[in-house]
Amino acid sequence: MGKEARAKALLKQQAQTGQGALRTRAEHESAAGNWHSACEAWQALLQQSPGDASTHANLAQALAHAGRHAEAVDAWAAAMHYGLPADQAAVGMADVFILRKQYDIALENLDMAIAANDGNLQAWSKRVMVCTRLGKLQEALSAAEQVLAVAPEDLNTLLSLGMLFKDAGVPEEALSWLQRAIAAAPAKLPLRSNLLWAMLHADQPSAAEILEQARQYGQLLCAEKQAGLRQAPRRRGDVLRIGWLSADLRNHAVGHFVIPVLEAFDTQRSCHIVYDNSGLDDAMSQRARRAVSQWHKVSQLGDAALAQLIQNDQLDILIDLGGHTDGTRLEVFATRLASVQISWLGYPGTTGVIGMDYVLVPPDPALLRGGWSSEEALALPDSYCVREPSYSAPPTDCTPPCLRNGYIRFGCLNNFAKVSPSAIAVWAHILQRVAHSQLLLVINGEPDGELAADIRTRFAALGVAAERLQIRGRMSPADYFASYREIDIALDSFPFNGGTTGFDALSMATPFVTLAGEALHARMGRNLLCAVGLEPLVADSIDDYIAKACALAAEPARISALHAYLGDTMPKSVLMDVPRFARGLEAIFERLLPPA
Repeated sequence: MGKEARAKALLKQQAQTGQGALRTRAEHESAAGNWHSACEAWQALLQQSPGDASTHANLAQALAHAGRHAEAVDAWAAAMHYGLPADQAAVGMADVFILRKQYDIALENLDMAIAANDGNLQAWSKRVMVCTRLGKLQEALSAAEQVLAVAPEDLNTLLSLGMLFKDAGVPEEALSWLQRAIAAAPAKLPLRSNLLWAMLHADQPSAAEILEQARQYGQLLCAEKQAGLRQAPRRRGDVLRIGWLSADLRNHAVGHFVIPVLEAFDTQRSCHIVYDNSGLDDAMSQRARRAVSQWHKVSQLGDAALAQLIQNDQLDILIDLGGHTDGTRLEVFATRLASVQISWLGYPGTTGVIGMDYVLVPPDPALLRGGWSSEEALALPDSYCVREPSYSAPPTDCTPPCLRNGYIRFGCLNNFAKVSPSAIAVWAHILQRVAHSQLLLVINGEPDGELAADIRTRFAALGVAAERLQIRGRMSPADYFASYREIDIALDSFPFNGGTTGFDALSMATPFVTLAGEALHARMGRNLLCAVGLEPLVADSIDDYIAKACALAAEPARISALHAYLGDTMPKSVLMDVPRFARGLEAIFERLLPPA
């Protein structure tokens, strides 16, 4: 080989070595979930290999997770142009729209993928999840059959089936599918988070059983690390540095509870830093940005990078607002991130995380006694949360509908996933005892769709005719709030009580009956009713729940008085006193970390 040929061979070898190193870096950043850095690495690799389909596909995935959705669509198109099979590109396109929560468009892309290759199990598996989100239950089940016949341990399908049955109000079936997924991948923590979330909806698990499952999660998380263990807390300076980790500080129930409090904090006493894992931006998130000292968008960061960012900010207190819900970043708590670490609000349960020191709860003696949480329960002064009065316009007419209808209309506008089989049985019993009464429900689906038909069948089996049920699909906010004024008595779901919906009912001067259980998720209704002086509507057993609902239904004058009372009391209650709540929370922070 001549000198010129050897030189060319050497240059080619160096280029290949450089490409290999760059690909290794790109793959590492993608695997770590550092999506911004992954985008840069894949784009650099494309400069050297612009016609490589797999590189375009990897770039598309990174762009989608980095929130650059339009660019991701273009990158998937480029990948297909350079030879990526059409079905794989269509699945990638579907992923973009899944991340944007545009499930109808995602479904169109998945159907194109299946039309191109009906053996694409990934497309079928994602179709299970998307159909579940769209309330297309039979289509989801049919897609699951396609996958499980070939891959009986496909985790995405098993997880989606768990979520399908949870959302349909069949939690025991949901737990079965999720436990099957965990048996296939026992170390996969997101599966355990989904199991814990589903357990809150189910009749059977006791508070002790939920706690045990949460502790298993915590032990797996910190199996090889001791940094999550608690050390003597110390304050870094005169002004407390407080971090907030959440995917929901936006137009979301959590955002509407927390953002007004952030605005009300005394900046002379504390400064606040938000770690936003949503990737979304709206008027509420912009409002939150203005209320805090720093705002980090962290959805494009992997756990290690996020943990390092938080540690670099040298926090005194870190508050997690997500727990085991969608968008959680609990896995960063494998290491100690702040002197004091607190769980609050977004997940009304125990995290099981070894390094989570406290869980904030309402001033409820049953919760403060413990036995249901791995964290130490710490009581808020008046209530679990607060909302500004301007969130919803109070009703102008607090007359209950029974006075004009001549019959009682019960209602539950909670997420139907919270409506357990035992709740349905109890409500059917109440409807049978209260002649001519009706029940108004809301579901994630069409009023004449599959889930609605299934609900009518369940009630029919318990002796309740279909015409006594009013089932509505998703509504505009205005129609949703107006629906409360069509209800005489709201019936709280159990064991998982309504939180936001309980707030909404009281805001619209609609009283509700609740059953108080063992743990936080089962005592939310009690907290709200006690905060407005309506403890008599809190039941301590199923028989008591039935008795209270039926007794109230027999007294239209009392119903009318309660509607009028709430119309007058709720706007002035502690549930809507944001400054008072903020001062109480500041006092807790100061007590945990007093000045030196």
